[in-house]
Amino acid sequence: MKFPTFVSLLVVSAGLALPRLAAAASVERPLIWVTPADRAALLAKIESQPWARASFENLKEEVRGAVAEHQKDPAAYLRKIPTIPSPAGTGHPPTFAPIAGNMASTPDKGAGPKLERLLTLGVHCGALYYLTQDEAYAKCAADILHVFVEAIIQMKTDLNDDNGGLLYPNDFLYEARGVGDQIPLIYDFVQPWLKRGGAVLDLVSGQPVAFNFAHAQELFRAYARFAIDGGIIDNNHPVLEMSCLAHCALALDDATERADTFAYLVSKDTPHQDSLAKVLKIYAAPGSVWPESFQYSSSVSARLTYLVALVRRQKSASQLPASFVNIPLSLVRLADFRFPNGENIRFGDGPRRGGGGGAQSLEIAYAMAQRDGDATLRQEFGSVLARNLVQGKYDRTESARDALPLLWYAPEIVADPAAPARLRTTDELPFVGAVLQRNLSPDKNPVHAFMAVVSGGAHVHSHATGMTLELYGAGHVLGTAAGKGTYTTDEHENYRRLFAAANSVIVNGTSRSSGGWVNLGIDTVRPVALEPAVGAAPVSPNYSFTLTRFADQQLGGTTAPQERLVGLVRTSASTGYYVDVFRSHTDQPSQFHDYLWHNLGDQAVITAGEGKLKLSAAPDRFVPAAGTAWKRNQTYLYPGWHFFKQAQASAPFAGDVTVDFTAGKLAGGPAHMRLHIPGQPGREYAQALALETKEAPVPYDHAPTPVLVVRQQGEAWARPFAVVFEPFAGSEKSARIQSATALTGPAGFAGFKVISKINGATLTQYVLVQPEPASVWQDAALGVTFTGRYAVVTLNERDECTALYLGEGSSLTYRGTKLRSVSGAPTAASAEINGPAATVTAGSPAELTLSNGQQHRSAPPL
Repeated sequence: MKFPTFVSLLVVSAGLALPRLAAAASVERPLIWVTPADRAALLAKIESQPWARASFENLKEEVRGAVAEHQKDPAAYLRKIPTIPSPAGTGHPPTFAPIAGNMASTPDKGAGPKLERLLTLGVHCGALYYLTQDEAYAKCAADILHVFVEAIIQMKTDLNDDNGGLLYPNDFLYEARGVGDQIPLIYDFVQPWLKRGGAVLDLVSGQPVAFNFAHAQELFRAYARFAIDGGIIDNNHPVLEMSCLAHCALALDDATERADTFAYLVSKDTPHQDSLAKVLKIYAAPGSVWPESFQYSSSVSARLTYLVALVRRQKSASQLPASFVNIPLSLVRLADFRFPNGENIRFGDGPRRGGGGGAQSLEIAYAMAQRDGDATLRQEFGSVLARNLVQGKYDRTESARDALPLLWYAPEIVADPAAPARLRTTDELPFVGAVLQRNLSPDKNPVHAFMAVVSGGAHVHSHATGMTLELYGAGHVLGTAAGKGTYTTDEHENYRRLFAAANSVIVNGTSRSSGGWVNLGIDTVRPVALEPAVGAAPVSPNYSFTLTRFADQQLGGTTAPQERLVGLVRTSASTGYYVDVFRSHTDQPSQFHDYLWHNLGDQAVITAGEGKLKLSAAPDRFVPAAGTAWKRNQTYLYPGWHFFKQAQASAPFAGDVTVDFTAGKLAGGPAHMRLHIPGQPGREYAQALALETKEAPVPYDHAPTPVLVVRQQGEAWARPFAVVFEPFAGSEKSARIQSATALTGPAGFAGFKVISKINGATLTQYVLVQPEPASVWQDAALGVTFTGRYAVVTLNERDECTALYLGEGSSLTYRGTKLRSVSGAPTAASAEINGPAATVTAGSPAELTLSNGQQHRSAPPL
């Protein structure tokens, strides 16, 4: 909907063909947050619950000074509001100067934040009047309401901009949250007092006057229409405007108009505003989350939780479908995508810390479940709150410093604080293309835990990462992505959002994005084989793997198929390692592939044999792809590695190398990541310094991030990038892997031989990696035969087989000891062997035959 430039609000509203109200109709208020019938129970809660009593006193203390000042001299108090006088002789009340800019550019200090704080004060005074019936609160709140209504009703606007507002002419998206949703709340609380004849102060005459109900109704109607007929859809913007729409709709005094307008929140979509019914389709399945980066996803879930709770309190509102419960459940679900140290997996513009189910949202969800009589959901949300209360991580009094918590929180949290066993060994977030595998230590120490995440996909606020990998170890996310920069800057758009900021493979130096949100569209990483499957129990406490697939784009419209197999191997309660096998190729006769690895640390040290690999300065190695250019939020300087500094590179080198990243300045002691990289012909190694990793542990959040770049001349499919990663804490002597070398066969790379020293004893493991589940590999000298895609053979220091693991395969044999699928079809199976005793666990029936002929049948996973 388009309106003429600079028309008055009254004219704008008149053009909307909505009903008019001459005065307040007969409606019992308040009705938005609470009703008159709720008051007795709320007073009882304040009387009986220490947290509620303390919150009530805190709320009174917060407004005490303003209320006292207003009582002493209302005119003097109101003149402190940053208004501008109307022209002399017009008799018009003062108005506001339009606030330029938008949410991102509005300073923390100035008219905008001050006005919003005044509105919050008005809401608090209104709530206190409701609770106490003290007219001093009503008078202060009503005068604030009157000044805002009469000021904004005169303001001019231009709705040619889809985000045009009133107080913020260029940013209704922000005005809706800070202004448009607060004014109707004040009205709702003080309307009964005004209706009984309560007067407000006219700043022009200095005299008490009757409140203009018609102007208030015009303002609520106009704000509602701004949400309904302005803005964009299919992202988080409609949700951010929904509280304004909801409150303004409910502030309308005509019952028919109120119901009609409220329906736009619940079920009626427009070309400029999504309804809750449409949004609920995104949450149709349990476990769904909002498909944007973490902070936006968690914020949307929090706002939607409030909104569905608000709708559930409106007796006359249309009922939401049963799937509405998936919205508050997403608050808990987001916590599943955190590393063992509590940090978020990184995708798009999302933060490393924060987000997820905040205390207020969980409290609202808990109270809603209690009102609905849903004991299961009450326990789901209550257990998190109860656990945080027991552990001292949460204080209900501190949380409830606003009016809403005091009014909405349940009197008590009655739930078992025991944490549910909800964290899966393998999990996925499909819209991100994220597949994770975790292995928490038996000693429950996060320093001894492991977690790997492969991801890549296009969504709102996504990054063009390619098929990236993050690795956790020694209590930190060591293999990491760069994180979000400042929006619109060169650094953010041409590095942090592009391939070079991620641990992925860049093809021919030209990997790029195309289409989608701000032209950052890429393929979505897809799972091919996972053990365990998402939600399934693992067949082994020590082994797991994921295989994912992706298609990289390049300049000229060509693509490069890619696969990434990541295996996790635990060798003791406190030690283990990862294997990463990355395949990439194109159909072009001339091609090269660069494997990038960013790791927290002071530097990268590349060792070959007994000494460091020789490197030479390479200032021209990392440059933007030919023909690329930067146009903000449209085109970029792919692949982003021109931000690398102090680049050095080796001559071609086909031998094995070891790369050490040491973060020696961490507060808790050094953390290391050691990479064992078996050699291949056509390899070159480079190192450089990338920009700092955002939200890294101090001091690495303000230090350059060392990056390793391994270049493969020619294809990297039969000769994949194959790396063993060992994270460990303490000194360099704490490493357990003694060597990691490649296994080969007729088809080329076939896996690793990894020798570790665990508790003084030698442990040898053959980690077998093949392209297909029907691939066959045999080494007569080792005595190993394998049919399948992924497997691990574990030997003790006497070369006795102590464990066989089929991640995906039909048979695995070591010197006469054989683990096989009974059906002959690929399966997941694990055998723990202790002399003649053995335990076999499998997803489908499997059989272990020992070298002495003794057989053991499998049990299903726990």
